Amino acid sequence: MSNKDFNYMKNEVDFTGRLFSFEETKKILLTGMYFAYGMNNKSSMVIACKSNAFYLYNKDKDVFGVEVNFEAYKDFNKWYILPLPSKYANALKNKFMGSKFDDFAAKNNIVLKRDMTWAIKMLQNGKIVFREEFPEVILFPIGVKNNPETALTVDDLFAEDWMVFNGKTLKEVLDDFYAGKSIRRKSWYQEYVLGLYSKNFELNYNDLMANDWEVIDVIEEVNQVQKNHLKDRYEY
Repeated sequence: MSNKDFNYMKNEVDFTGRLFSFEETKKILLTGMYFAYGMNNKSSMVIACKSNAFYLYNKDKDVFGVEVNFEAYKDFNKWYILPLPSKYANALKNKFMGSKFDDFAAKNNIVLKRDMTWAIKMLQNGKIVFREEFPEVILFPIGVKNNPETALTVDDLFAEDWMVFNGKTLKEVLDDFYAGKSIRRKSWYQEYVLGLYSKNFELNYNDLMANDWEVIDVIEEVNQVQKNHLKDRYEY
């Protein structure tokens, strides 16, 4: 098949005047953007897919019917394919573009293994990653910070709860800054804080363009430091 046959997300399957094999048809139907029917099928009932399951679909009435076992047709290799109405294709595209991936993954039974291999790929793409269970375990891309405060354990290496830190732009935190709160970049050392009473604080171009800004609670951080000291002294 040509590359055009598999340009699913652009709705450009080259279906005109040709027949598809079972495997080709299955892959295309799983996009949720097309329906298929056998070369001798003259009825309005065809097969389409939604949420990774196959159904009978009445193309004249635009209605999905009962679920079917598409694997039962694995020996049939003469399928015609046509696009579903645009509302189905648009709904699928919206799930990929601008929607919350966690919700989409849960709805479609997609399991994302967020292990160290995944975390390294995120770092290679310039993302900051941290562990969901232990947020203090955080890693920065090469050149952003030398990670002096993070000592990885064996548990961290085998953990599957790594997450991407979703920070804010400087513009997004300025309202909180003007309201008297403190802000800083996640890639800064903890003692570096920008507040209303900060003096001699210079920002460079990278700071202005960064998207790892966060609003912080200085009092809460100080309290946490004190608690950690007490724990170290077995007094807490």
